[in-house]
Amino acid sequence: MTDVTTRVFAPPGDLVTLTSSEPLLFGLAERLWEPAATGNPGHSGNAIAIEVVRGSTGAGNTGDYEDFLEGAREDGAAAPGSPRPDAAASSILSFEERLRWVHGASEIRCEVPGVLNVRIDLVSTEIRAALAPGLSLSLSKEPPFPPPSSLPLPLSKKSFSLSSSLASFLARTLLEAPAAVLLARRGWRALHAGGVSGPKGAVVLRGGSGAGKSTLVAAAHAAGLTVLGDESLFVARGDPDALAASVRELTLRADSAALLGILASTMPAFSGGEEKRRVELFEGSRPGMREARRVTTLLLGPRTPGPARLVPLAPAQFLSEFAVGEIPQEHVDGGAGAVARAWADAGGARLDGASDLAGAVSLLKGLVS
Repeated sequence: MTDVTTRVFAPPGDLVTLTSSEPLLFGLAERLWEPAATGNPGHSGNAIAIEVVRGSTGAGNTGDYEDFLEGAREDGAAAPGSPRPDAAASSILSFEERLRWVHGASEIRCEVPGVLNVRIDLVSTEIRAALAPGLSLSLSKEPPFPPPSSLPLPLSKKSFSLSSSLASFLARTLLEAPAAVLLARRGWRALHAGGVSGPKGAVVLRGGSGAGKSTLVAAAHAAGLTVLGDESLFVARGDPDALAASVRELTLRADSAALLGILASTMPAFSGGEEKRRVELFEGSRPGMREARRVTTLLLGPRTPGPARLVPLAPAQFLSEFAVGEIPQEHVDGGAGAVARAWADAGGARLDGASDLAGAVSLLKGLVS
C-alpha cells in the first residue's frame, strides 16, 4: 500500500498542506506553488489543508473510469493546420461539461459524477477530494507504464503516459481552483480581469463579458508575454499593486483562436457554459509565473474603429467604467471597490480600438517590457 505523504507549499502570501498517497499529485502541485520549509512544527498551523483520497465519488458507471484513462493516452500529432486529435483532450471536454459547482453558506462542492468530487469547507479551510477507485494519479510521465491493476481487463494491459491535458485538468480541478476559493477569503481579493506580465510588471485588463479580454490575452501570450489569467486575478488586500493568478488558464472562442492563427495548437474546453478552445499553459508552468507587480490597469473600450490607442481617464470616469466589469464573485467581502479607488487615484486609462490586435499588443509590450 502506498504511504500517505504530507507536504507544504507556499502559494503567494499563504500556505497549503497537501496530503495524499498519489505521488504524481505532488509533482502537479510543484508546477503551481513553491515548496515551503517545514522545519518549524507550527509553520503550517494556519495553512489551507488539501487531502486527496481514493474512494466513492457518487453516481456514475465504470465506463467513466475506462474512458478517462483511455483518454490519458497520447494519440499522435495533428495534421498541419488542424486542431490536435488528442483523445485525452476530448475526454477532458466531456468531464468539464459535466463538472458542477454547488455553493452553500459554509461549504462549496464540485464534482464530475462517477469520477471525482471535491468539498471545500469555508469555515475550517479544509479541502477534501475523493477520486473514483479506478482513477489513480500514479501514472508515469514516461511511457510505457501499466495502469492500476484494479481496472477491468483488457484496459489494465494497456500502456499510458500522462498527457498535458489530463495533468492540467487534475491540477486545476483538485488543487488550483479549490485553493483559489479559500485564498480569495484570506489575503487576496478576487477580481474579474485578465492580466499579462513582462520584465517591468503586469497590466490588468478589465472589461465586461465579451469585451475581448481573452482574445487580447491570447494575442499577448503569442507575442511572448506571460499570462496571469484571462478572466480572474487576485489582488492583495494589503497592497493593491500586488497581483497573483487565481486559476491560471486561457480559454477563448474557436473563431478568436482562428483569427489569431493558433487554432491548431489549442485543445477543446468547456467554460462559461459553452465549448471553447484552451491555450495550454500548464505544461510549461512554474510558480514564478503566478505573481507580478501591477504597472497599470487598462479598461477595455470599444474595439472599433482602430487603431489601438490609450485614452487617459479621470478618477471618476475610471471608477464608472471599472464597475462595468463587476461579477457576483467580487462581492464576497464587499466587492472590489477599494481596489478600484486605489487604482483610480494612481491614474488609469482605457484601451480603445483593440480590434487592431497588433497595435494593442504593441502597447501592452511597451508598458511591461
